[in-house]
Parts: sequence; structure tokens; C-alpha cells
Amino acid sequence: MPHLYDLYGMAHTASYKKAKAFSESDLDDPNNFTNISSHQKLVVYRDAGKATKGDDFNPSQEPLDPELVMISGGGRPHGSIAIGDGIIRCPLTLPEIKARQSSNCPEIMRRPRPVDLAIEAALQKERLANQAALEKERLASQAALEKERLASQAALDERDQTTARLIEEERSRNEAGQRAVYELFVGLCEKSGQVPPPMPVFSSIGTNNSRAALHDPSPGVSPP
Repeated sequence: MPHLYDLYGMAHTASYKKAKAFSESDLDDPNNFTNISSHQKLVVYRDAGKATKGDDFNPSQEPLDPELVMISGGGRPHGSIAIGDGIIRCPLTLPEIKARQSSNCPEIMRRPRPVDLAIEAALQKERLANQAALEKERLASQAALEKERLASQAALDERDQTTARLIEEERSRNEAGQRAVYELFVGLCEKSGQVPPPMPVFSSIGTNNSRAALHDPSPGVSPP
């Protein structure tokens, strides 16, 4: 049979007709419980137990400790201790428990009112919503910057490709012009009975070299 800690959790997570086995993972979300106060009581009891008895403390595997309930629940301000719905009692008062505590015992906290828990839950929900909105805005800004970077890179790539194409076209025109000049020069040499020089190797390094070759005939050959 489950211990009282689990029974209390089961009783406050669903109606008795829909009750299921209680798991510590149920404590991860207050919305799993019928009210936020029950969730808070179970959480602070577990945390106080770990602080008192060590990190291996598992409230689901041990009988409910009335003194620990008093410590974690702030005594019995409404006549009963925080967990158990009046089923269990503690023979000691809160001052008596305080007097017996050592310096390493967890601090006895005042049991928060349900309205205080509701306000804190609303504030936490708002904080999470703001964080989600900021994260969404950050991701959108990052995506926009990445899109802009890709667009800029694409524009640079297109510019480089266009520049390379224009240079190649100009080189082709220069070489064609050089060939035309050479052929004209050969024709003039043949008419004058001179032996034309061999066809020069046209420069393909760049347009500047092509222009220089056009205006710099081979040594020893005078233009007509």
C-alpha cells in the first residue's frame, strides 16, 4: 500500500474515480494538482527531507514524518499539520521542535497562504511568458541577420561571377582584335614580298596584357 505522502498526492491530483499511482515527476508541474497549495506542501516536505536526511531521501518510500511536516509546513496555523488532511498528528508544538533543532536543520518556514501561492504562480507564468517572447524575438532577429548575410553573400558571389564573365568577354574580344591585326599585317607583308613573322601567342593573363600586346609588335618586325 502506498505511504501517506503518495496517498495525499493521489488525492490532490485527481478525483478518487480517476486516481492513479503518484509519481515524483508529478511534482514537476503544479498544474498536475487540483490546487497549488497541495503541490507546494508536497514539494517543501520533500525538499526539507532531503535537507535533513540527505539527497537520497524519498518520501514515497518512508512513512510520513509528523515533525518534518511541522517544519516544512510552518506548524499547524489552522489546527492541523500541512499534509495528511488531519489524519496524523504531531505531539510536539512548533516551539518545542525549534528548541530541539540543531544548526544544520532546515529553517522553519511560514506556511504560505493559497492567495500568496496563486500570486507567485501568476508572476512565474508571466516571467516564463516574457522569457519565451524574448527568446522568440532573439531567434527571429538571428534568423533575419542570417538571411541578410546569405543575401549579401549571394550578391557578392553574383558580382564576382559577373566580373569574371566580363573579363573573359573582354579578353576574347582583345584576342579576336589581335588576330585581326595580325592577319592584316600578314596580308601587307605578302603584298610587299616580306615574310611575315610567326603568329604571336596572345596573352590570356588579363585585359591589360592583351592591350599591351596589341600595341607592342614582335621585335624586329616593323608595322607597315
